[in-house]
Formats: sequence, C-alpha cells, structure tokens
Amino acid sequence: MGSIDPAVTNAILLVAVVGAVAGLLGGLLASSRASIVGSILMGAIGGISFAAIFRIVNVDPIFDAGQGFSYLYAAGGGLLLGLVVSASNK
Repeated sequence: MGSIDPAVTNAILLVAVVGAVAGLLGGLLASSRASIVGSILMGAIGGISFAAIFRIVNVDPIFDAGQGFSYLYAAGGGLLLGLVVSASNK
C-alpha cells in the first residue's frame, strides 16, 4: 500500500486552513451565536471537499494551492458549509 505524496498533503492542509477561515466567516455571517469551533471545523471540511471535488472533475484551479487544489474553491466551500450549518442551528 502506497503513501500519500507530501506535496498533496501540504496542499490539502493549505486548503483546509483557507476553508476554516472562510467557514468561520460564514458562521459569523449566518448567526451571531455561531459556535466558533464548529464553524472552523465545518469550514475546513467544506474547503477540502470543494477543492477535492473540483480537482477530481479537472477544473483548472484559479488560485493554485498546489497539486491541482484551489484556494478559491476551498474558500467557497468553507464559506458555504459554515454558513449553511450555522444558519440551520439557530
């Protein structure tokens, strides 16, 4: 069984951080009572998911994080998931 390339791991960590920041922003926009930790985690999950989905379908990255992952797609996914989850927990 092979291991994951360190460059891919670094790119995933970078998009997770961008997604976490965007998720925090989305959570705070949706509700003033949003959980900070929950918004950060949802943003990281959304950021990784969106960046990975767009990479799988071969969409060119707009702001390249490396290995085909995009900062912009990660920010969009993190913002969307943070916003939706925080708005649904009112």
